Amino acid sequence: MQELFEVRSAPELTKKIVDYLRQDSYVYDVDIVKGDRGRVIGSLKTHKCTACKTFAGANCFLVSATSKPDGKLEWVVLGSDTMVKSLMQGLEKQNVNGDVVRIYKLQEEGELTARQEEILQIALEKGYFEFPKKITLRQLAKVLDVSPATLTEILRRGQKKILQEHFKGRPSVLGKQTFSHLR
Repeated sequence: MQELFEVRSAPELTKKIVDYLRQDSYVYDVDIVKGDRGRVIGSLKTHKCTACKTFAGANCFLVSATSKPDGKLEWVVLGSDTMVKSLMQGLEKQNVNGDVVRIYKLQEEGELTARQEEILQIALEKGYFEFPKKITLRQLAKVLDVSPATLTEILRRGQKKILQEHFKGRPSVLGKQTFSHLR
């Protein structure tokens, strides 16, 4: 099996970690693509990796693995609910115990980004959408530590997504109405 990896550690430990990978009896090739101050990206080939085979069998992808202070590993996995369930069953068969801590839904195209949602909620709570406004765009930008232009763009894109979702599937009103100019 060939795996892509990224190691982030204290700079003085990075070389030791790579050396450890190179000395592992199951690893027969380590190729470092990029390495700098505490971060190494590379690939490795292995003869045997039970966890890797289990991931492949469940059609899941290991996005990252982080060592926690209590000695446990936290894995971020990409896969559907069914795939993650299959992964957990496969790991249990290998006597690897674990818990699913969080499940995130992949964002669909029309959904707000986390940043848009956060900023829109703060703007709402601070009274930006009130009439009269309780906070100006410049004041809100200062609170959020962004430029007014950036804030305007984030607010407009977020509002557009919300409105598109609200009106999705409804017929356009532009074809139904006639607009006339008053003189």
